[in-house]
Amino acid sequence: MIKIWGKLLVNDKLINGKEIEVDEKHTSFFDMLKDLCQKLNIPTPVLLDKHVYDFNIFSMCTFKPDDFVESVNFDRFVLEYLKK
Repeated sequence: MIKIWGKLLVNDKLINGKEIEVDEKHTSFFDMLKDLCQKLNIPTPVLLDKHVYDFNIFSMCTFKPDDFVESVNFDRFVLEYLKK
């Protein structure tokens, strides 16, 4: 099991954040993203290869408002891997 922290930022200030615990062997990246977005009550962004690559290499990835189909009220949505 791994923990992922999703945080919403406006002007580099945290406005909301939630943690989820996922089984990395049985959960896809998209399913994890969808579950976290549901917990934060935000729409699910478009997932690009760049996001998966950044998460795998840097243990974090950033979604900007342009990555969402619907309009959002934050500047960045950041996913971060929490080390044990």
